[in-house]
Amino acid sequence: MHEDLTKLATAHRILEMEGHGDMTLGHLSIRDRDGAGFWMKRNAIGLGEVMGPEDFVLLDWDGAKTSGEGNPHSEWPIHSEIYRARDDVQVVAHTHPYHACVFSATDEPLRAVTLEANYFELPVPRYAGTAALIKTAELGNELAAALAENFAVLMANHGVTFCGTSIEHATMIGIFLEKACKAQLLIGASGLPWTAPDAEVEALRRGQIMTPIHIDHCWGYYCRKLEWHTGANRPAPLFTA
Repeated sequence: MHEDLTKLATAHRILEMEGHGDMTLGHLSIRDRDGAGFWMKRNAIGLGEVMGPEDFVLLDWDGAKTSGEGNPHSEWPIHSEIYRARDDVQVVAHTHPYHACVFSATDEPLRAVTLEANYFELPVPRYAGTAALIKTAELGNELAAALAENFAVLMANHGVTFCGTSIEHATMIGIFLEKACKAQLLIGASGLPWTAPDAEVEALRRGQIMTPIHIDHCWGYYCRKLEWHTGANRPAPLFTA
């Protein structure tokens, strides 16, 4: 699991860089390869502070810690219940990206203002069972039911939960969801009339962009961007008047 957790730590830092950070809130997890449960970010640190395998704890399906230093987040049932419901999901994430959080409070369906929304089967589902923390298996089950066969769900007045068949897939889902929500908020606030592509075009675009090779290319791009932001030999910043 060491290699998986190292990559998952990178995913945390990429999501922080792309607007998902919220102090020490938010967490990603990955299934344990031996079926012992799932490895989850430890609490008390932010997404951008997750540096490696030492920042994860192994939980069994009932939330008991069996390995690792530190404590789990109280919303571990988000992860356990989605894994129970979805054999295809290998990575689960819950974060509070600002624009998606704001958009979650509306009754509007997510629409394809820009390309990013077409990474999803629209509309993205919305869970409104509670705006409080998901700290019980019952609430986790409700959230998993709202997610259904999708890879993202808006949590009304709270945040987002998203998942994927790989670390790369889940990370890109989170990034694209925040960008799509931001675009719709901006076009709505502009007051300008606007249109979205019809269903046939949306399906065509989704087939063109939601491919393993594109996800791989995007992952590589964000890894390079993260390295530039944190590297010691990056160019000097450019300031404008």
